[in-house]
This record gives sequence, C-alpha cells and structure tokens, in this order.
Amino acid sequence: MSAIGVLRPASVVAGLLALVAVAALAVSDARAASPAESFVQTNIERTYAILNDDTLDASQRREQFRAFLHSIVDINRVALFTLGPYARNAPPGDLDTFERSFTDFLTVVYQRGLETYSSPKVTGSTERAADDVIVNVAARMTNGNQSSTLAFRVRGPSGGNQLVTDIQVEGAWLAITQRGDFTAYLQQHGGNLSALAAELDKRTEHLRLAQSESDIRRRDR
Repeated sequence: MSAIGVLRPASVVAGLLALVAVAALAVSDARAASPAESFVQTNIERTYAILNDDTLDASQRREQFRAFLHSIVDINRVALFTLGPYARNAPPGDLDTFERSFTDFLTVVYQRGLETYSSPKVTGSTERAADDVIVNVAARMTNGNQSSTLAFRVRGPSGGNQLVTDIQVEGAWLAITQRGDFTAYLQQHGGNLSALAAELDKRTEHLRLAQSESDIRRRDR
C-alpha cells in the first residue's frame, strides 16, 4: 500500500474532528445568544455607554441612568419584595412614597456598583423556570486586574418583556440583603414606611456625595 493510501483515512478523520469542533463552537455560540443572556449583555453595553459618556455632566448622567434603569429593572416588584411582610397592609400613599425613595436609592447603588467594574461579559446562565433565569457575568475591577463575578436575575417570558429583579455580587443578592436591612429597620420603627423612605433619602444623598467626590478625584488625575 502506498504512503498516500495510508494518509487518506487519517485526513478524513482529521476533517471529521474539525467539523465536530466547529459544531461544538456553534452550539456554544447558540447558548450564549439565549434571550436572557442577550438581554443582559445588550443592556450592560447600553449602561456603560451612559456611564462613560463624557458629554454628560453628573446630573445628566444620573437622570439618564435612572430612566434607563426604570426600563430594565422591575422596580415595583423589587421594592415590594424588600419590604417583606410590611408591604401587605401598608397604605398606598406610604408605598408610593417608599417606592420613589427606593428608586433613587437603587439608582445610585446600581450606578456606583457598576462603575466599580469594567468590561463585564456574559458567561452563561441557569434557567430556574421558563420565565426565571440567572445570567452569569464576569468582570474586572476598575482599580486593578482583580476579576469578579456578577449575576442578574431576569424574569419574564423568553423573548418577551424581560426585566431584571436582582443583581448578585460575589455571592450576595442585593434585594435579599436590602430586605433584611429594611425589615430590621421597620421592626425598630414600628413599621413606619415614611421613616424608612426618609432614611433611604439620607443614604442616597450620602452616596451621591461620595460619588461626586470620586468623580472629582478621577478628573484631577
């Protein structure tokens, strides 16, 4: 048998293996393009387009980010969740006041948190139910090369009106942490939602001040 006759079967096997590898990559790409993952990656990019827009001053950036956050986060659902049992029989007016304060607070918390990271990239997801998906994200800390892991909980029908209901940072879910914090505060203050709203307003102003000082230091470098 000639050398050419020996090499031909090997070439065929190599070709088949190459096709298998390409097919595997195609499957991987298809998974990365799932609706929930695409939703998160697209909105991460839109988020950083706002946060990195040098044509905006601090106030404009905050307002644009707030409006954008409203479009992708189910704020009403999250706000009620953080109140736990105190949301059940609360007067509608008190709930409205709390939700306004909570929206401002969540806006500055999300903005400051996301500014801590750079180049976030979706790495996969876990489907808890048809309308409940955890999307995993890898990112780098902006103050160094340390890597970090984030996750976004996305609720809503696949391809439908999907919204974020929570964000996880290094294993801790923000809404769950806030629920523990808020219900503890309400236990100590007789379930007074107006007092909690006022407390959130104070925290928001404190965070905004810290953010302004950070922006000034960044510009002066």
